[in-house]
Amino acid sequence: MKIIAQTNKGIEDICALEIKELINADSKIYSGFVVFECSERDVVRLAYSGRTIVKLILVDDINKWVKGKTFAVRSLQKELEIEIAEKITQGKVDLKNPEVIIYAIDSEHYGIDLCGDDLSKRDYRIFLGPESLKGNAAYALVRLAEFSIKKKLLDCFCRSGIIPIEAALYCFGKSVHYYSKDKFLFLNFWPKYEKYLEELDKNIIEASLDINCSDVSMNHLNAAKKNAKIAGVNKSIKFSRVDLKDIDLKYSKIDCLITMPSGNPLEFFKQAKEVLSSKGVMVLIMKKNIEEFKKASKEFKLKQERVIMQGKEEWGVLVFELS
Repeated sequence: MKIIAQTNKGIEDICALEIKELINADSKIYSGFVVFECSERDVVRLAYSGRTIVKLILVDDINKWVKGKTFAVRSLQKELEIEIAEKITQGKVDLKNPEVIIYAIDSEHYGIDLCGDDLSKRDYRIFLGPESLKGNAAYALVRLAEFSIKKKLLDCFCRSGIIPIEAALYCFGKSVHYYSKDKFLFLNFWPKYEKYLEELDKNIIEASLDINCSDVSMNHLNAAKKNAKIAGVNKSIKFSRVDLKDIDLKYSKIDCLITMPSGNPLEFFKQAKEVLSSKGVMVLIMKKNIEEFKKASKEFKLKQERVIMQGKEEWGVLVFELS
């Protein structure tokens, strides 16, 4: 079957990588989504185990799916909802409680919404600040840093703790939907896969992790601790109150420094140089002051630069290594 996986613009390649790793399928990459072929069982695994995906959409004969049922067309563009709805000759429109939801990205890419909820939402994201990352964007940063179970990670401006939490869940192989298995729309169509979701939990591993979460603000640290506890990974993350000027006194030989920096860029890079290992990777994400941080990074090599979208917001991402 043909499937569209919607994701954030700017992380389509990471979404395609994840699909390859989980179900060994190759994807064609578009702006904000990827397209691939897979089985029903693969869709279920991707919905439950995927971390970059926003929606999974089945491209099929819509009239076959809605015959004798109620349906609604959803899209970020209202005019597109009308355009797609006018093509459907079977079923009955019910905008409040439809049995089948058709989701449209554009006039050529639409189909049956298999998941319903936005899969990028995280149940643990309860205690948040004004600059909190979405879980799938934070996970993308973890992959850009090439973090793995044997590496040492630091987020020194942790805010709500989203990056360390996503890193821990990834290492354990624990689904970000672990506590909400009943939310998937595909269970209405394919109830036989309900037990398969529980079987996938057998892939969760136990491991000792070196994930460090720090911030100068106790409010931020407390929020991060609470979110990590809800996610069930608080015991695998080390939380510390540390000022930027002192992180070299607390940390060393960091393999992956992933953070949303603030303050003086020169001071930040001075400290980053002290704490990074010789082959360490640093991934920074920010909404502003990108050029200032690029200019201050003289002793680092800029490996990659990209923009990640969160809704309508542009976030700049810089990937560095030591020169």
